[in-house]
This record gives sequence, structure tokens and C-alpha cells, in this order.
Amino acid sequence: MTQQMARGSRRRQTLIAISAAAVLLSAGCGSAADLGEGAGAKKPSNELKPITISAALDNTNIDAFTEQTIKDALKAKYPHITLDLIRPGKGTTLAELITAGMTPDIIFTFNGNLAQYRTKQLEFDHRELAKTQNFDLNRFDETMIRDTRVSSPGDELYGIPISRSFHALYYNKDLFDKFGSAYPKEGMLWSDVVELAKKVTRLEGGVQYRGIDPGAGIIWISQPLSAAAVDYKTEKASVRTDQWKQVFELVKSMYKVPGNMIQPGHTPNNDFMQEKNLAMLASMNLFAALETPTKEGLNWDVTQYPSYPERRNIFANASVQVMAITPSSKNKEDALRVIEVAVSDEVQRRLSADGQITSLKSDAVKAAFGSSKPYLKDKNIQSIFKSSPVPYPIASQYRSKAEDIVNKKFASFRDDQLDVNTALLQAEEEINKMIETERLK
Repeated sequence: MTQQMARGSRRRQTLIAISAAAVLLSAGCGSAADLGEGAGAKKPSNELKPITISAALDNTNIDAFTEQTIKDALKAKYPHITLDLIRPGKGTTLAELITAGMTPDIIFTFNGNLAQYRTKQLEFDHRELAKTQNFDLNRFDETMIRDTRVSSPGDELYGIPISRSFHALYYNKDLFDKFGSAYPKEGMLWSDVVELAKKVTRLEGGVQYRGIDPGAGIIWISQPLSAAAVDYKTEKASVRTDQWKQVFELVKSMYKVPGNMIQPGHTPNNDFMQEKNLAMLASMNLFAALETPTKEGLNWDVTQYPSYPERRNIFANASVQVMAITPSSKNKEDALRVIEVAVSDEVQRRLSADGQITSLKSDAVKAAFGSSKPYLKDKNIQSIFKSSPVPYPIASQYRSKAEDIVNKKFASFRDDQLDVNTALLQAEEEINKMIETERLK
């Protein structure tokens, strides 16, 4: 072979190698593009292999519509990912899954639940992963990010907010018409509500009509005053305060309206929506639950949640629903892609239209609130946005058990078995004893 022929052969080999590399590079770029925009700068080599991301519910609920909306959008954008949503049942609670060595990739929970994850090694700071995957945290409502960080000792972000709760005052228009009373209105104080309840609490035709139910006893009523059962700094009871005394006396004044005590075997929601014998119900988001009662003749409306004179236009803690990736997950990038889909404008707009408060800043998403529910068309749903949630408190890990004790002592005070000072003193003693016992476990 001549020297010129040898040089030509080498050039052909080089061109073939370059062409082959270009084909491979083009194929690689095409695969990444198939994932859609915003998937993140880093693409793991196994990204397109089918993968199942497991998710468990912990002290929260995901309704069928929300689950299907997320799954449909996930299939469209990331067809290689399957979301396995594990609902709690026998053997499938979060604790049981962990014990069985099946810790999920994602936990659906609420922000107030995150503090207890510290002792369970379930906290994972999402900030670095969000940065490397180009996940934009600036799209979110600042108050929801703030309230998600409530359990963080620093600036850690242990979950991604997807929605939040709200509080409102629901009322039965027919009962107010029946008893010739004006409807509840925006800007009411709790004292106004108690006085209004007296006008629509009646025994008539053998039916006891009740004027008001606070929904969850004293706990929601206490939250706008930032009254905590346990001081998270000292891990000691903090119930012997003027705020707790005010709460005990206010809620008792509701139940002491003659005829307004809830009857054994009854629940506030059932009395309002099914029995139709409750005129006002202070509660959280009931819009989905009200669809069937509306079709069955419940003539209701909604207005702004009542407030205290010293905390006007402030309602209780707004629980922020979050999706939290677990530190043990081996599929964190794909888990974040599931979250990315759940908080996309498209999914959030559909959930907002269904009556869920979005975690995003987007005005367009917010404007869609309730729009897919024909039975909400003539309701005063914009009134619920005239109050703001109190900043979510940093909570003690003993909060839930301490509040159970406070509820029991309130019941004794409500039923005239204890005076308010004794009830709060006993609550303090029992909470401190409970904390000492828990610490020894």
C-alpha cells in the first residue's frame, strides 16, 4: 500500500468514528429531550428504565381525584415512572412499612408532622437536590415555604409544599331564615358568633337546633392566639396562661348556650350536613364533602372565619400538605420528578379548580379556585381569603399527646366538674408527667 493510500484509509476510519460518535450523541440528546423541560440538568444513565416510586400517607389524605390527576400528568411527562401510593391499612402504615424494611421513597404528610421525623431518621434536606435538578423553589408561596420550615433548626427544607388547609365559617341559610335571623357576615368576632348562636339555638317540633359548633373543640380556637400546650424550648407544659383561660371560657360559652351542647353519638359535620340541625360550623375545607348534601337540599353558604379582637382576620394554623423524600430512598432524582409533576402549574390548576388551595404564587392557578364545582358557583368562597393563617408554630414532639390532655381537662371544665384554674393546673401536671415518661422510653 502506498503512503498516500494509507493516509486515505486513516482519514476514512477517522470520519467513520466521528460519524458514529455523532449518532450516539444525537441519540443521547433525543432521550433527554423526551423527558420534557425542567427535568433537571443531571440525567442519571438509568433514567429511562422503568421505575416505581413508592409513596406512603402519614397523618394526611390524598383523595382519588388528586391521586389520579398526579398519576395522569406523571404518565404524560415521565412515562418510565410509576407512582405506587400506599394507603394506610393493616400492615401498611408508615411505621409498619419502616419496620418491614420498606421505607417509601416519598411521604405525603403535613408540616406539623415533620418534627417527629427527626428521631426516626426520616428528615431529608431537599435544597441541594432541588438545586442540582433545577427545581425552582421561587415558584412557591413564601408563607408555605416558611411554614414547611417550621421544624427546621436551621434553614433546612424537609418537604415540598403542595397545598394548605384553611378555616371558614359554614352556615345553614334555611335555619337563619326559619328563625328570622340575619346571616353570619365577614369580619365577625367570636363574641359576635356566640350572640348570633343564641338566636338560632331552638327546640322546635321535637328537634333541637344548635347555633354553633367550634368544629374541633378548643384546639383550633386556641391557635390564632399562639397558645401552645408545650413550650418547645423547655419541653414543659405551658397551659397556665391567660390565653388558655380565654380559650377555655370562650368555647364553654358556646356549649353553655341553652340547647347548644352536642349530643352523644353526634358529630358536628353530620349535624350540619346530614341532620341539618346545626346553624353554624367553624371548620376547615369542607367543599368536597358538601357536594352531596347540596344536591340533597342543604342550603348553605360560607363566610370568613371569626377572630379575636386582638388578632383580627387571623385564623388557626394552616396545615401545609407536603411531599417529603426520605433519606434512605435510592431514587431521589425520580422522586423529585414525581413532586415536580405534583406542583406543576397544570396539576395545581386542576387541584385549585377542585377546591384545594395551591402552594404556588401563580395568580392564574389561584384564580381557578373552585371553578370546576358548579355547586360552589353562587357561594361566597372568596370570603375565606380575607383571613390569613397564623404563622405555623414550632412544635414540641409531645404536642399531640399534650393536646389530648388539654382536651380532656377542658371537657371536665365544660361539664362543671372543675373550675378553669384547676383544670389548667391539672393539665400542666399531667403534661409534665407524660413528657417525663416519654423521655424514659
